[in-house]
Amino acid sequence: MVRHFEDVRAGAWVCIVAGILAGCNGGSGSSASADNLPITPTVAAPSYPGTGSTTGMTTTLGTRLTTSQTNAAVTANGTARWRNYARAADYPGIIKLPLQFITTRSGKKIGVIVSLPADANGNAVAGTFPAILSQNAYRIDLGNAMAAIVPAGTTMMTGGADKFMIRRGYAMVAVDILGSGVSEGREKLLGEEEQAAYADAVNWITQQGWSNGKIGVAGTSYLGITALLTAEQGHPSIKAAFVDVPMGDAWRSVIGTGGILNAVFISYWLPLTQGLSVLNDNAAKAYPQYAAQINAATQEHVASINEFFLPMINDALAGVTGMATDDGTFWSVRSPIEHAKDIGVPTFVIGASSDIFQRDEPLLYEQLKRNVATKLIIVPGAHAESLVSSLLNNNNPLEDGAPAVTGLLLQWFDKYLKGMNSGAEKQPTVTQYVAGLGEKGLPAYVTATDWPHPQAVPQRLYLHGDLSLTTAAPADSEATHTVNEPPAPKFKIGTSADGSLLRGWVTVSDSSDKSISYLQWSLGMTVPTMSYFKESDTVETAQKAIDFETGAMTDDYYINGPIQADIWMSSTAQEAALSVRIDDVGTDGVARPITNGLQSAAFRAVDTTRSRYLRGVMIQPWHPYTAASKQLLSAGQAVKVPVEIFPAAAVVRKGHKLRVSISASNQAQGIWSTPAQALANGGVTTLYNDAAHPSSVVFPVLPNTLLQ
Repeated sequence: MVRHFEDVRAGAWVCIVAGILAGCNGGSGSSASADNLPITPTVAAPSYPGTGSTTGMTTTLGTRLTTSQTNAAVTANGTARWRNYARAADYPGIIKLPLQFITTRSGKKIGVIVSLPADANGNAVAGTFPAILSQNAYRIDLGNAMAAIVPAGTTMMTGGADKFMIRRGYAMVAVDILGSGVSEGREKLLGEEEQAAYADAVNWITQQGWSNGKIGVAGTSYLGITALLTAEQGHPSIKAAFVDVPMGDAWRSVIGTGGILNAVFISYWLPLTQGLSVLNDNAAKAYPQYAAQINAATQEHVASINEFFLPMINDALAGVTGMATDDGTFWSVRSPIEHAKDIGVPTFVIGASSDIFQRDEPLLYEQLKRNVATKLIIVPGAHAESLVSSLLNNNNPLEDGAPAVTGLLLQWFDKYLKGMNSGAEKQPTVTQYVAGLGEKGLPAYVTATDWPHPQAVPQRLYLHGDLSLTTAAPADSEATHTVNEPPAPKFKIGTSADGSLLRGWVTVSDSSDKSISYLQWSLGMTVPTMSYFKESDTVETAQKAIDFETGAMTDDYYINGPIQADIWMSSTAQEAALSVRIDDVGTDGVARPITNGLQSAAFRAVDTTRSRYLRGVMIQPWHPYTAASKQLLSAGQAVKVPVEIFPAAAVVRKGHKLRVSISASNQAQGIWSTPAQALANGGVTTLYNDAAHPSSVVFPVLPNTLLQ
């Protein structure tokens, strides 16, 4: 079922953020006759290598701790329709209590600001309330500043004193995480000591006179991650979770996508996080009784630059095992998806189509749905847009009655914290923005009972020497094509002159700073209105990428889910990368990006027991990315490189073409470590597409009748 939403963000997020943040066989024979999709996919039913006979099964994606499991598709709630939820306020005002501190088990003190319902004169009202906890790496005073600037929005998701929710009978508890803001400690971003302090905050809430013992965890981005990690601890007082654009797997989805380091993200996020943690002058002035303590905490945060930030970055760039690979526990400890199965409370997940955590949000839903009531919504846009959407999108219903974030938040917590008959369980289970579906510039959404969609079928399209993309397997001899390793990018990391602030810079050399990837991995803090982010042609032409295309579609072609490219290649170097972009080529000839994947050839090994299969066909490979799994290339040796392409939902309209574009880099998404760069320098990659080396891409295809 399709739902149309009015996009109310209209670029305002840029100003706000800037101001506030300072084998399926399709036949045989020659490719000469390019078939025009869509067609009814031919589905093979092979066994899973190494796992015994699991013919024709559909599975989940595994994690470090769990193998893939048979996917029990959710089919209930199929007739659900979005209904806006709203109710009058219970109280006319709110009161924000003075800054307090919680003493953690480590002895360190973490800052907390509590906001409670109040009468019309701003006096606290009698009674106890369910609490909503947010734990912030970006300073709780900043969250409260947002509440003052955008009083009608969902500032609770950013740690602010949310007037809308508090006036409806909720206590808001905003905490500076250990090592950030006014809190003491050395910052180690989602490490074990920080996570232990989450439980200390929960216990503290249960001991307060205004608490009724029921707690929800909520937040956007880092606050969403802390919410998940807190819920995983299983405290009995936590009753529900609501998370917006959260991370799942710190390595595979963010830091080391494809086994290559995400330096653009690092250069934006780490300085932002560390920089905000030391801007405590106003807090020290506002609370002179704590000034000495706050100033001492700030010096601890400065010390974290040399104790944590710079060593972590330098080790990653130097290729150190466990930092530039997924060995050990550094990345797994910081990955909520590893223990998502331990979350025992209803959880609402919001993601975004071009989010830095694009891969994770549906995977978190997939892990959660087995055990608890779970909802998933994927909205259009990049990371920062989701933040501002929650700030600006108040309780006014959008087009067709679909609720905005504030209504969803209230409905969810009314149901699971207050026990009200809010109807949260009756809302659609999965709602996704579908690229290419909307009309007149409005985004459009499709609802479903589950993700991946129960009706998805794998369809394998083969790459051919004549640059066609068809269901026909390649002939014995077809033309090969080459792509070249670009010059190394420039990456600098250091500190401000006084040593108090972390600084980072990345200058890419492959034109990927003009791709949607740059918007995605810069947290959406670049200007998204520029045409080159919306058009793949710019970067593909500059990179001299090889573009494979179908003929014009004879009908709408609907894809929804993860995508896998199996690319046969060789290189003159010992290391090489494959960037695989999926585009929608319109009748105007312009290629518009859908999604992409990036993969180091040396990390091509696949754990078949953790990979995802769709009706018996592998469609999402799981790479170990350990030092032991690394296999350097031999000059001229052809190898198959399975490339994970991040999940997407899109319709390629009748008359349009589907494009698979391949290049040797996507530096906006990943750069080599120094040792890997030395192995890749000057490399020329040959792409094969013949009967012995049948390069292909597997798409999850759905009936286009689901779009009507």
